[in-house]
Amino acid sequence: MEVTTSKVSSKGQIVIPKRLREKYGIESNMKINWVEREEGLLLVPEKEDPIVAAKGMLSGTGILRAYLREKEMDKKREAHGSGRSS
Repeated sequence: MEVTTSKVSSKGQIVIPKRLREKYGIESNMKINWVEREEGLLLVPEKEDPIVAAKGMLSGTGILRAYLREKEMDKKREAHGSGRSS
């Protein structure tokens, strides 16, 4: 694991090194989620679906699979009408 250093500006801003931006697909105006963990901060670029983007953190838990299955069921219900009334 390579260590890269950034400074925090007086405004609390940091620069994400170009190598890491390219590796993780971080683009201008993209949101970054800050996740507090016991071992420190985890920065997760927000993709179209933040749950899918964070799947590495959830591996082995079954949460991602259940979430994706539920999303697929929701899409099918919307496409065919659920028969439910609010």
